[in-house]
Amino acid sequence: MKDYRAGIYLRLSHEDIQENNSIEAQRSITTEYAMNNKYNIVEEYVDNGYSGMLDSRPGLNKMIVDILTNKINMVIVKDISRLTRDKNKTGYYTEIFFPDNDVRFISVTEMIDSGDRYEIDDTIMLRGMVNQYYVADISRKIKAVKTNRKKNGEYVEFFVPYGYKKDINDKTKVLVDEKVADNVKLIFDMYIHNYSQGQIAKHLTKLGIDTPKKYKGQEVKINEWRTDTISRILKDPFYTGKMIINKYVSDYRTKKTKKTPRDKWIMIDGKHKAIISKNDYDIVQEKLKNNYTKPKQKYEYLLRDLVFCGHCKSKMQYKYRTRTKIRDKVLDNPQKSWYFKCRMIYRFPSICDKGYTIMEKQLNEIVIESLKKRLSKISIDEHTGKVIDEYKKSNVNYKILEKYNRKKIKLDTDITRIYNKKLEGLISIDDFTEEYSKLKSELKDTKIKIEELEKICNPEILDDKLKDIIINFKNGKEFDNETMKILINKIEVYEDKTINISFNI
Repeated sequence: MKDYRAGIYLRLSHEDIQENNSIEAQRSITTEYAMNNKYNIVEEYVDNGYSGMLDSRPGLNKMIVDILTNKINMVIVKDISRLTRDKNKTGYYTEIFFPDNDVRFISVTEMIDSGDRYEIDDTIMLRGMVNQYYVADISRKIKAVKTNRKKNGEYVEFFVPYGYKKDINDKTKVLVDEKVADNVKLIFDMYIHNYSQGQIAKHLTKLGIDTPKKYKGQEVKINEWRTDTISRILKDPFYTGKMIINKYVSDYRTKKTKKTPRDKWIMIDGKHKAIISKNDYDIVQEKLKNNYTKPKQKYEYLLRDLVFCGHCKSKMQYKYRTRTKIRDKVLDNPQKSWYFKCRMIYRFPSICDKGYTIMEKQLNEIVIESLKKRLSKISIDEHTGKVIDEYKKSNVNYKILEKYNRKKIKLDTDITRIYNKKLEGLISIDDFTEEYSKLKSELKDTKIKIEELEKICNPEILDDKLKDIIINFKNGKEFDNETMKILINKIEVYEDKTINISFNI
């Protein structure tokens, strides 16, 4: 008989209300089964308070590591829903992961045993579908309860909007936070009096007022107000005393939350005290609507995604100003002038206060002239059509690829190192699991990046592209943004108008 090293997996979520699903009940059922069949239990894995739809759980992660390192070769659960409630994951574990790793799987109450052949009856997929339906049904019921509580005036969300706080005597009630409510009033008042959102953000920062995140006690690197925070406050009808229902929707499978379209919101008046009057709120919404101009079409400018601030290294913003007159002479047709400006001046002036600009036309001329000089020096081998190797060696993408290849080797070495430490008992299983998961995730991302760069740096593809570009250049063809991104890695602009161009060739 094969020597089985069994692991019992126990899971209980917040939604599980059946008594026979308690951790103690699961432990009793799985342990008794193992003892009756003389299976040696070498490890117990517990996830208490975790949904069966989650891919990552501490106990599950630890069990997977132990399977991969051959510590266990049998998994015993009370029923399949303890392992997962996702029908796709059910199939993955039972049809791929367990068989590939020579693991025998047993579901006690469902009388499922893959046996020595590591095969599972097709009915397991039906059970997976039933389990997933159960989670979906529970999710719908919870949402219905929360909606009903909101309609009755109860506040059931974890956080409250800036300017409000929860009643310490009744957490379902919302009160005005007198400490910061005046800041909300100031924001609306300034916007009504024609201050821009950027000007309001700078004014609040200058006054030393903590941002909403900082005020809530969250860790922030830079305690400066941003225009998107101002915009969010100005648009929120909660400040007029409206309780908002269906503002966000959660995906029970991924546990992620996303905002619903505004026309899907349900708003109920008078459930909490207003900070902003309906009249002032409506004035602000009208001004926001009138101040927003939707672009007629996206303009694919020549140096898109290539221009960066030389001082703070952030991407420069592409903007335009409209000229209505020149030397006091009013123009019949207003002219638009496009330019680049560091965006940090608006977001975080403490990082970069360089408010300089450079006109697009001027920068285009400098870059194109520099590029022409560089391309004119590149020759093509008459016999092979290859671009000379010296220029390919200076390609930035090649250098980045080498860097990621070195990183991959280091990560492989680190994984081997911590595994040996675990075998020697130098680190705990928890530390090993945490470090192993982190390294494997980083290794996966690194491999993906290497694959992407290898496609870009493919010698034959690169030679063909450069050959075509050089021939087109000599034939007088104009450059476009796609070509620019092949030839140029980055353009850095400094306050004194110094231009630093990093070429890929």
